[in-house]
Amino acid sequence: MKVRFWGVRGSFATPGEKFLRYGGNTTSIEVRADSGHRVLIDLGTGITEFAKELMAAEFGQGKGILPVLLTHTHVDHIQGLPFFTPFFIRGNSIQIYGAENPEMPLEKILQGQLNGHYSPLYGLQNLAAGVAVTTLAPGDDWDIDGFEVKTAQMSHGSTTVMSYRITADGKSVVIMPDVEHGPEGLSENGKALAMGCDLLIHDAMFSDGEYALRSGWGHSSVSSAIATATATKAKRLALFHHSPDADDDAIDTMVAHASAACPIPLFAAQEGCDIVL
Repeated sequence: MKVRFWGVRGSFATPGEKFLRYGGNTTSIEVRADSGHRVLIDLGTGITEFAKELMAAEFGQGKGILPVLLTHTHVDHIQGLPFFTPFFIRGNSIQIYGAENPEMPLEKILQGQLNGHYSPLYGLQNLAAGVAVTTLAPGDDWDIDGFEVKTAQMSHGSTTVMSYRITADGKSVVIMPDVEHGPEGLSENGKALAMGCDLLIHDAMFSDGEYALRSGWGHSSVSSAIATATATKAKRLALFHHSPDADDDAIDTMVAHASAACPIPLFAAQEGCDIVL
């Protein structure tokens, strides 16, 4: 199994020379099995670069199949949706999975991103590719295109987010962006999801000092990410969903301090970086 980060930033994209090494695109992660099958997590601006790779292969010929797992629908996790070129090629099949929203169906939320006030596409039905939207319930286990996918609902400020455990080739990666575990620490369902994983990709948007000022905002501190990795006996930890205020030098400093405090190997997620499990 291989994991590639196409977008690692939270809240909004950050272009500029101070953000070149880690990258400035918003969240998107590709997981690829040894069979060549892929699954994409989230539709942030990073998917525009991912699309170029796909279009050079079967997706450019209208023969591609891609499952997409949405953690949630805050704008930084879906703002690449109107610009993903495989959507525009007839014959491609894009299967979008995400949590049911009690206030509005998932498909209607995504349709809103393509509303004529925001996009000239005017709706999912106008995309040339076949697009299907399927809702997942927390705790569901699915087999998706050769991947075993487990789910757990986590706290994200005043709302919730879906975390995923994706297993293939005897390896597992757990993706926990936009989570804030609260004073009681990691929930039992979160602990069960991440236990013993080969790679934990965890929200670390705030330094410990920032978190003291911003608790309740729905994101984690670096210490919280380390505590989660330690409690679940993860083999490696990727700090993810970097603050748009954190430039390359700030992330270098964060990693240096975190590595000294963490009993397992850790690194900061970096755009274009491949992690082989």
